Amino acid sequence: MKEDLANRSYHGKNMPTMKHSPLVLSAAFLATLSLSACGSQAGTTIAEENQNPLVASRYGDELADSMANLVIQNDEIIKDPIARSAIDAQITFGKQLGTDARQVQAQGMKGTLIPIKMEMAGDALYVSDMLFLASDFSTKPGPELHVLLSTAVDPRDIAFPDPSVIDLGVIQSIYGAQQYRVPHQKNPMLYRTLVLFDRKLSRIYGFAQLSK
Repeated sequence: MKEDLANRSYHGKNMPTMKHSPLVLSAAFLATLSLSACGSQAGTTIAEENQNPLVASRYGDELADSMANLVIQNDEIIKDPIARSAIDAQITFGKQLGTDARQVQAQGMKGTLIPIKMEMAGDALYVSDMLFLASDFSTKPGPELHVLLSTAVDPRDIAFPDPSVIDLGVIQSIYGAQQYRVPHQKNPMLYRTLVLFDRKLSRIYGFAQLSK
């Protein structure tokens, strides 16, 4: 019941049984966030990357779809009983992983980055004292680009950075999924805005308004 999603095999061996309820799996998923590589970019293994719920939902859906297409297209490989068993297990696992990841996302606040001064794209998620950027995240580089959380709804409407700002540090990468530890807040929902801000240039690159 306490099995960590991140420790499961993604290659057809030691596949998880599906007797766990989604709520139990979701709780286990959330518990792994505190054990993940906090304050650093997601690891290089699939299991480590899937500690990011935004990555896990995409991975699970694409895994299930790609394996299901082999069956739908009546691919030659499904005639092999061992291969067919592995394919079916991966379909089940991918669907469950995607479902669990979306349940975790629903417990936090999510938003899409809006470019202001620089091109950028991608989704962000704030949940369980962690801030996640999705695998489709990208922005233009800058001399000192920081990741900030603010209670301001729109940073363009105030003298930014405002006193409420939580500075999560210099951005880890201008491309791809990453995660940041957020100091525990009594009311995290007050921090409704993620801002990418270049401290050297005093310039807002863009922001995301986070909501349930």
